[in-house]
Amino acid sequence: MKSIKRSFALLLAVLMLSSALPGAFAAEARYDTELSAAISFAELLRNGETSMTIGLSSARFDFTLCYRYLSMLYRDAYVFEYIPSPRNALIRIAYNDAEKHGLAEAEAEAVVDRLIEDGMGDYEKYYALYSYLRDNCRYDMHAALNQANETGDAFSAYGALVGKLAVCDGLSSAYAMLCRHAGLPCVYVGSSEMNHSWNAVLYNGKVMYLDVTYDITNGSEVNYFMLDEDSLSVDHRWDKETVQTLTNEIWDDGFVSAYTLSRLGGLFRGSDKGFELDRTPNRAEAAIMLVRFLGLESYAYESYGEIEEGEAPYPFKDVNPNHAPYIALLYHMGLTAGTSTETFSPDDDVTLKDYMTFMLRALGYSEETDFSWETAPEDALGVGVLSQRQYDRLCSKPFDRGGMAYAALAALEAPTSEGQPLYEKLVADGVLNEKSVKDFGLNS
Repeated sequence: MKSIKRSFALLLAVLMLSSALPGAFAAEARYDTELSAAISFAELLRNGETSMTIGLSSARFDFTLCYRYLSMLYRDAYVFEYIPSPRNALIRIAYNDAEKHGLAEAEAEAVVDRLIEDGMGDYEKYYALYSYLRDNCRYDMHAALNQANETGDAFSAYGALVGKLAVCDGLSSAYAMLCRHAGLPCVYVGSSEMNHSWNAVLYNGKVMYLDVTYDITNGSEVNYFMLDEDSLSVDHRWDKETVQTLTNEIWDDGFVSAYTLSRLGGLFRGSDKGFELDRTPNRAEAAIMLVRFLGLESYAYESYGEIEEGEAPYPFKDVNPNHAPYIALLYHMGLTAGTSTETFSPDDDVTLKDYMTFMLRALGYSEETDFSWETAPEDALGVGVLSQRQYDRLCSKPFDRGGMAYAALAALEAPTSEGQPLYEKLVADGVLNEKSVKDFGLNS
């Protein structure tokens, strides 16, 4: 039903034609695994770049496996190439038709702008995009029956989004593209066993599957939207291990936590570099999270949003204006202090002890009676803010922004010192939207 065999043959042909070049490329980064290289390359593709020089940590680097991961992360009609040297390699993609790929991206953005509305939950967003393809695209039976000779639009996102005629490769590529523009986690899943493809998405922390092609070709008799692995396995076969390896990496507990918090009123936010979950958080970021979890971000800006030079309500000389409202409020409340009489050291690293101290303060626990900085993680376990599983996870890894998001989500679901779950308090205070809380199952 699609072009997996055909496109893979094109890949192998390119690889066999690519010859090693003398000398070495200037590597931007060294990659230990094919998956880590694919993840970095996919991010570049999202930003419009089509090549990346990589450093190889092993001569056994499997470029075919790297392509498989890349095609799941960023799929459209392209050919993958690599040119190796002894220690480095240039990897790149060449779109079958770069202009049509650009038109597909533009159409995907326009569709998302029309369909996705403020206040929609993730399920509603996923379904809106799924329904659009199901209701507006036809299955290209001619292309499906002539795959050996067919290299046209039916196998691309352009065919599905612009031409409204595609096989499953085009439909699956198009759905992944739509989700990318909507900010929804989604990957392409190909099956050589079935010569077919569909999509996997992240919903409420779980990997779910959908197959818009089957719903198009079977009409109202079936529904292949948001199925778990067991349900899809009834009539689908695929390399589950590869999919699980990929999704476990890109949708780990740190990402799930950060993504959930970002959807809950922007409690966790990234930058133009994404969530940056592998980076160690700093004191300014911890202060910002504490203010948000106290439900006082709006108040901080109302009270300290326009601090004039020389009139700061704290003695610190090193505070970025963007951080000033948060630090001013916490300093005024006695919830944070500097590293000296004149410095806050906003860029200094934050440890798990530091961060759990902030989260326990947000929950109303007192350092005089309930916990201490030295034992904050253990004390959080003792009062029920962290479960044993959550405590073990946080203590088993270096503390990074992924861990910060994980600890923050745990705190959001934990009881305050008064016994009320923190998310309920924030809903009551108007900080969180009750519908969003329900959508993410916090009150289940």
